[in-house]
Amino acid sequence: MFKYVKSILMALVVSVVMIGCGGSEPTPSSEAAGAVAGMKNVYVSSKATYNGSIAQNIKTECTIDSQVIHWLQAYAKKQNINIIIDGKPSAKDSVLKISITDAISQRVGMGHNKYVVISGKLYEGKKLKASFKAARRSGGGYFAAYRNSCSVLGSCAKTLGRDTASWLKNPTDGAKLGDVYLIH
Repeated sequence: MFKYVKSILMALVVSVVMIGCGGSEPTPSSEAAGAVAGMKNVYVSSKATYNGSIAQNIKTECTIDSQVIHWLQAYAKKQNINIIIDGKPSAKDSVLKISITDAISQRVGMGHNKYVVISGKLYEGKKLKASFKAARRSGGGYFAAYRNSCSVLGSCAKTLGRDTASWLKNPTDGAKLGDVYLIH
């Protein structure tokens, strides 16, 4: 009986391996992803620009400028939007420019009081199509006493990336996203 079950299992394993060896079609590069049906392409720089009076230690020690873009790309894919980083857009392509306009990092007792404010402008060719402002705040969560400032600001950047990807699905001009009470 055991030999019979063992033979059946071996046959199944061999079948699965053989089917899996069939290979797959190559996937398009990010530049050629426009060929993917229904995918909207948006070009962005690899880093958001700092535009405001942001403390120098945040600029040099934290990577929120690249984290916002990283998370935007990750969440946009779920919205069927292809974010092309540092690509070469044509005169008719959509280009999103993101600026970090404020970032505050304060330690309060055992926790944090940190927030990041960004603004974005979406261009189609050279024409401004829509703009937004977004802000997110974090107190550091349950383990705030064990997190550093850059980690907490990174959480804000992640959520701002998600907010921006959702906005790109249906961009409206003058939108305010996230913790709007922080937007001045």
